[in-house]
Amino acid sequence: MDELYKAILILGATGSGKTPFGMQLETQHLWGRDWRHFDFGENLRKVATKEGAAKEGNEFLSKEEISVIENSLKTNSLLEDKDFPVAEKILKKFLAERAVDPVLDVVILNGLPRHIGQAEAVDKIMDIRAVIYFSAPPSILLERIKSNAGGDRTERTDDSLEEISRKLEIFKTQTMPLLDYYKNLDRNILEVEVDEDTIPLYIIQSLQTMKGVL
Repeated sequence: MDELYKAILILGATGSGKTPFGMQLETQHLWGRDWRHFDFGENLRKVATKEGAAKEGNEFLSKEEISVIENSLKTNSLLEDKDFPVAEKILKKFLAERAVDPVLDVVILNGLPRHIGQAEAVDKIMDIRAVIYFSAPPSILLERIKSNAGGDRTERTDDSLEEISRKLEIFKTQTMPLLDYYKNLDRNILEVEVDEDTIPLYIIQSLQTMKGVL
């Protein structure tokens, strides 16, 4: 059996600041480790742009798999359990391209897993040691998105009020149960309350309680 990769999972609804946090944490070399930020949504969008343009598939993804990705992005829906092989290919490509060391490095998982079915599959690849949950009410999230508080939404085309409301409902019903899932696995859970002005460095300073689990 292949060795599992060490990881932390960041959870939070759209606009909570997961991507800016992951990008910032990757630059910090916290506790002398190399951190690798895997933004699943960004990787899906890249695949749809670069791989999906041909529509015919290639050595990485089949035509059908590209269609699955494009449909997920178009409908803002989560990949179903049966489509996890697509997510697995994208994750493993990232691990290989970034030369992630399963012993020395820590992967920051952002956007995968998004529901319990994915979590059970990811557990066969990643050893998720801790979960950081970005907590914020919808009003705060809307303000953060409106002001582009994290600086990562300039080119986003899925920030209409209707789409944001849909994403918040999906997060509540499908992603939030992951907190109990990982609590039941006795994983370290760190909840961070996010407001309109919360910046990644503030959150990174609160990570000391996780040092022992990595």
